[in-house]
Amino acid sequence: MGHISKQCWHFSFSQLIFNFMKIFWFLIISLGLMGTGFAQVIQPSISGKQESDFAFEVKTIDEFIERFNNDQYTLIREHLETKFPKKKFTRTDLVKTLFNYENPLWNAEQAAQFVKTVCDTTNEKFLDFYADNWYAQAECLVKYKGIPKKVTVTLQVVVSDRTGSAKWVICGARAPFLDFSKRLDSKKFLNPISHATDFIGLKKAMEDKMFVRNYLTEKFEESHLNKYLAALATGDIVFQQINAITYHFFSMENWLFTVKEYVRPGRNSGWLIQSLTKRNAKDKEEYKKNVLFCD
Repeated sequence: MGHISKQCWHFSFSQLIFNFMKIFWFLIISLGLMGTGFAQVIQPSISGKQESDFAFEVKTIDEFIERFNNDQYTLIREHLETKFPKKKFTRTDLVKTLFNYENPLWNAEQAAQFVKTVCDTTNEKFLDFYADNWYAQAECLVKYKGIPKKVTVTLQVVVSDRTGSAKWVICGARAPFLDFSKRLDSKKFLNPISHATDFIGLKKAMEDKMFVRNYLTEKFEESHLNKYLAALATGDIVFQQINAITYHFFSMENWLFTVKEYVRPGRNSGWLIQSLTKRNAKDKEEYKKNVLFCD
């Protein structure tokens, strides 16, 4: 994503899609009235179920955030208010449509508690696109020295204090094939009088790749992102494509949930809540380090 001003006019992606579809079908019907033969060729058939499925599908992460926040102009709200003008749909009704119900990785009791907390009218909780408490994790395919490998790249949105503009930045990466060996051998070390030989044993230590950790301080911590960037810089890694994306949201106090895209027919499709767990602040920091690989 390029730089976007945080102060720029906010528009609803769902409303944009909805308006486009209305114009599209109006043109189709208008052309159909101009000639029967021509209409039979270009006029597609769309059932009520197809229309409903399209309205319920969460087509982008932007639409997920809009529906979660109960924005006034969303495609699903337009659809429901048109189909059921006498029924009042609450934010709770809409948030419930954002869960994946096929083989869910969340507990129904916890999910109900989460929805109740989020939709509590005395203290409602909302998602902020420009906040720094949500992450995108991309599962990528690369070639490492010509061999296909998988790499995970983590990104987050940052906003400039000076200009107010926003952008996605890489904040973590994980390439398991670049990890140093964790093997240890108590017999391998630089002896305490190495200085007397001008550290002649250092050459042997640097060539001992399987036991490199024997020669490092115990406080050493690998920077996964630095190793990945170094391999990119040398040309050892060549980026190929993104295979999947998962979003991780930390914005709700004591809660952490992930959103993933489910491409399938039916209403329960698109970008939906994949997992939901209770996590305190300390748990979230550990999660950032061990799951998102943010050093």
